[in-house]
Parts: sequence; C-alpha cells; structure tokens
Amino acid sequence: MKSRKVFPLIIVILILIGNIMSVSALPIESNNSNHIKKIDKTQVTTDIKKEKKVEAISLDSMEKPPIDITLGNQLPLTGYFTRNVTVGDDTRTVKIYVAPETTVRDYFTVIAAPEGMTTEEFLLNSKWFDIADEQSEGLFILEPDEEGWGTVEEELEYVNEAIKILKDKTYYNTFGVFYLAGYGKGGTVLQAWAMENPLFVISQVFVQTEDLSNDFIAKTGSKTFTENSEISYSEVPVPTWFVNDDLNSVKNLIAYWKEANDCVEEGRISSNAPMGSTVFMQDENSDRIVTSYSDVSSKVAVLEKGPGGTYNKGFTKAVYDSLSYYTRYDNTSINGNVLGVRPDYDKMGVEIKQMVIDGYTRDYLVYVPKSAPKKNIPIVYVLAGNTQTCRVFFDATHWWEVADEYGFMLVMPSEQYSSSTEMTWNVHGNANMQDDFIFLEEVIKQIDKDYNTNPGRRYATGQSLGSMFCNYATMVMPEYFAAMGSTSGPIMRAPEEKKIDKIPFWLFFGEYDIWSWDHTTDGLTNNTVLYWLDRNNLGEIDDAIVSTKDRYTTYTWYDGNSIPMYKYTQTAARSHNCIVSEMWEIWEEWFSHWEMDEEGFRHYIGETQ
Repeated sequence: MKSRKVFPLIIVILILIGNIMSVSALPIESNNSNHIKKIDKTQVTTDIKKEKKVEAISLDSMEKPPIDITLGNQLPLTGYFTRNVTVGDDTRTVKIYVAPETTVRDYFTVIAAPEGMTTEEFLLNSKWFDIADEQSEGLFILEPDEEGWGTVEEELEYVNEAIKILKDKTYYNTFGVFYLAGYGKGGTVLQAWAMENPLFVISQVFVQTEDLSNDFIAKTGSKTFTENSEISYSEVPVPTWFVNDDLNSVKNLIAYWKEANDCVEEGRISSNAPMGSTVFMQDENSDRIVTSYSDVSSKVAVLEKGPGGTYNKGFTKAVYDSLSYYTRYDNTSINGNVLGVRPDYDKMGVEIKQMVIDGYTRDYLVYVPKSAPKKNIPIVYVLAGNTQTCRVFFDATHWWEVADEYGFMLVMPSEQYSSSTEMTWNVHGNANMQDDFIFLEEVIKQIDKDYNTNPGRRYATGQSLGSMFCNYATMVMPEYFAAMGSTSGPIMRAPEEKKIDKIPFWLFFGEYDIWSWDHTTDGLTNNTVLYWLDRNNLGEIDDAIVSTKDRYTTYTWYDGNSIPMYKYTQTAARSHNCIVSEMWEIWEEWFSHWEMDEEGFRHYIGETQ
C-alpha cells in the first residue's frame, strides 16, 4: 500500500494584489449595524496600487457574524485584520489575513515577521498576500513590539497567547494544525514554540534565524506525551527547511530536527530539493509513529543563502511550496497525528461542487481517479467528523490513494453551519437545521445523474459524528448502500427505526478513543455492537471469531450462511481519529467484497467462515 507522492496543492485563483483589501466584505445581508458595511473593491484596489498601503481592521470589538446558509463552506469575513494580545501588563498585536473564498477549517500559515520593516511592508514586499490569494488560505502574523523581538524566554509567552487567538473560532476557523514560516529573531522564537508543540505543526521553514541553547533543546526534547509516555517531543517528525547565511549558526537546531525526523546521516541535492538545498530524508526504515502508518517520508533541508532575495514572490513561493507539500491529520494526539502528502486538487481533477436545497447552499467533493472504469463506477461516500469539511477529511485521511489504487470514485458531502465559522452534521433531528439525510440522498441522486455509477457498489464510511451518520443512515436509507464501514462513532441515541434491513457493517475504535474500546462492558460501544448483533441476527458477543493483524484486533460475527455480517475492530495506540491504514483495511477487507443486485439483495464475494 505505497502512497503516491503528489506535488503541492496549487489552486490558481488569479487575483490582483488590490483585491486583498476586500477587508470588510461580509458576504452577508444583515441589518445589524455592528457588522461592517461592504466596501467598493474597485476603489480599494486603486488605492492600494497607488499608495502601497494596507490598513488592518480590528476584530476586537466586532460581533461574531451570523450564519449565512448561502455560503456553502466559506468563511463570512475575508480581508486584513488585527487583534490585541495581552501579555501580562502589555498589549501586543497580531495580524490576520483571510483570502477571498477561504473556507471553514482551511489551511493557515503562521508567520513570524522580521524586524526592520512594518508587517504590512513585509507582507507586500514578500508577496505573502499574493500567495494567500492564489491558494484561498489564511495568514496569521506574529509581530515584534516597538523595540523589536526580545529573548526567546520573553517572547514565548506572547506566541502562546497569540496562538490562543489563532485557535479562536469567533471570526475564522483554521485547519487545526499549521504551517510555520519564521524570519529572523521572530523565527527563532517560533522554532522554540514548534519544539514545544510539534503536534500542531504540519511543516516549517526558518529564514535567517538564530540557534537555541543546548539546555533549552535538551529540556524541551526530553518531554514525553501524556497519552504515550514512551514517545518524547524529540521523536515527532516535522518537515523542516533552514535558510541561513551561516548554517553553523543554527547547527543545534538542524541536529535536533534531523533527529526528530529520524533522518539519514548523509544529505543530497536533488531536482525536488527547494532552491538547490541539501536534503536529509527520513530513514526508510524509520518507525516513528507519526509517519509509520501513513507511508510518508519527512525530511530536513538546509540552504546556505544570505538575506538578499528572501523578500520576493519567487522565494516566498518556494517557502509555500515546501510547506504545502505536506498535510497532517488535525487530531493533536501523538497516537493519531499522522503526517501525509497534500493532494493537488487541480492536477488530480478534484472538484468541490455545490447544490442548493431549500435555500441552503451545500458543498460536496467529487474525485474520479484515472484508474476508475468508464462505466459502472464503484463509489465510496465519505462523511467527515464533527467540525470537519470535506476538504479537511479528503486531505487528512488519504482516501484518494486507496481510490487511485482500486479504481473507485470518492464523494464527500460536507457539513452545514452550526455557527458562521463552524460545521456539523444534523443527524439528531435539529429542527433549525437542514435534514442531512435528505442532503445525502440528493447528492447520491445527483452523482448518479452526472456519472456512470454502479448503484450496486455504493458504500459509505465516516469518522466520529460521520460514523454515527453511517449508523443512522442504515435506519433511514439502507437501500442505497451495499455495505458500511466507519471509525470512532457509536449509536448515541435510541434508534427510531424506519427500516431494519440486514446490512453489513464494520466499526473501528481506538485504544484511547472518547468512548471505551471495550465492547463487552456497559457503555455506548457495547450498546452499538449489541444493536448490530440483534439487527443482523448474529447471536451473542461471545460468538465472535477473533483475529489479529498489525495493530488491529478484529471481532467478526457470521450469519447462518457463514457470511461475515458485522465486524468490530480495536486499533491499538490510536485516539479519537482514524488513521490512514484503516482506510485501506475498510476497502480491501470489506467494501471490495460486497455488492448489491437490482432487487436489493446483498452478496458477499470472498471467503466465508
């Protein structure tokens, strides 16, 4: 199950630099006078071109915008903003840029700005605004105070307080883990924060920074994780690129990150190296948990280069490309924080489409790999966990790699607003929200209309609330699916069954999941297993056949015809998230063995008991 490496995501949206200042454009029709009024974008564009001046609007006293059901998954506020950061008795600031068409839970790059120029001069000269616009992503900029950046110890408090603001969901909502780009002394502080918070960093680039002391590195690196004390902070792979006029000035940090990424001793220059850097790849035999179950290699790159030419678009694009080669699952537990390669939607032909149902604009992602047949295409419907958009889940789970290998299409319906910056599934009957079972049904009908699909090879999977969605969907619309397989989501409420067809289902739970993975003791997991044993007429819990594979222990119940109709798997060393290898298991060991005929009878193709 080798992962296919793809180039970084380049969603080319050519927007003039002036458009970055649609700062107050609330795409919301509101009578609330506290909301900012829309600005004439043409006039703003002209002003910026003429004056090269950018002014940030304060978010500190602004009310949270209301839900606008016509936006799909987009954030309600786009533009350039500032927020205050309180550090003891001092008030500092951060800047936030949300590009046009940025969505809920989108990627954000955290930038530590250099000294010697204003934040606005730096962002304009380096063209970070342009990059963000082209990618429809966000920037979060840490700023020095009037006297410049202080010591690492002094500034870490500011960075920690600033990151709390970054994670605040009042006006925007980030992917959950971040790219880091640190310049000069501010970058040195950002390196220290990355060492203390490696699970929140997708990848990082540091330009003309300084070294950290051996004492700080040793103290920080030796810390271990609460949920797995066998793993230290210094054993978490984080792809890293150093650009410095004197690499010896950051030798301690280069050594630290090479160790953290379990890199080989000898570096090499290749055509894939950023700007001719020397690259130290992760050892192909590495067993680091962040990469061992995603089949993705991390790396450390170094480039000896002076500060000249580091504040232009060419260099900034190289920084962004280096960062965005990677993605990471947004679950910040060491047992599930998997590093992955970020898919290139344009190159792959991934589409995010919209439909309008009763006034609600809803997003859904469609991916048809080149390996899929021209006719009778199998389909896997994927339902993300609570708060996750289709884009978050597509990137993090790598379902697209399984689809590439086995030639089926992926359809990922996306959640609806629970607030103007947050998403959820309405599977518990909230009358103030759209019925998501109707939405799923409409997406299925549209997909069958637009593509030559095989209705008998239609499957559904989900994570957490998406897994609950799968369970409940079997009670509302089982006729649409040949089989279900999901992760980390039990049946939360007593079923109000409309349909009780026997349908094959496979549920995974992690050792450190929200709910106990022990399915034999009282609790929601036990209730869910018992429900399925009863529905599929499979006997008692003790009737399971138990098997082990890698980190999986699987309990399988067979019906009277010796056909496996329910599986429950315990995944060792995993918290409340799915991992990439589970996606492969669900397809290879489950979905690929089931199909449904035109009369609705399900057939199992594989070995019976």
